[in-house]
Amino acid sequence: SSPAGTMELFGSFVRPHGETLGFPARPGNTGVVKTLGNTYQFTVDVSDFAPEDIIVTTSNNQIEVHAEKLATDGTVMNTFTHKCQLPEDVDPTSVSSSLADNGMLTIRAQRRPAKHSEHVQQTFRTEIKI
Repeated sequence: SSPAGTMELFGSFVRPHGETLGFPARPGNTGVVKTLGNTYQFTVDVSDFAPEDIIVTTSNNQIEVHAEKLATDGTVMNTFTHKCQLPEDVDPTSVSSSLADNGMLTIRAQRRPAKHSEHVQQTFRTEIKI
């Protein structure tokens, strides 16, 4: 099946199932990276977590969303990890995220303008605190 319109689809992601920990896996929680002009965007449902429980990291062209809810005694009650591979032309320094009231975390990254100069492989790792 081809995507509707001119929207490019690449790299789908699935919420990891937590049956072994006794957490119900929420249905319908898969998504794709959308291309909106020069912006890549994807959304993750982290409504089970408080903003301070969520960490977004980027390493090379991979974005990881990690959330962990702790009980009052310090044990882990719930955990969520989502990794998403972005295309080669993404600018790793442009990654931003915003958390909506309904618990949907939207992560955006800008495309780098096409350069025809020499290719220099750079590695970036940044952490964004929400």
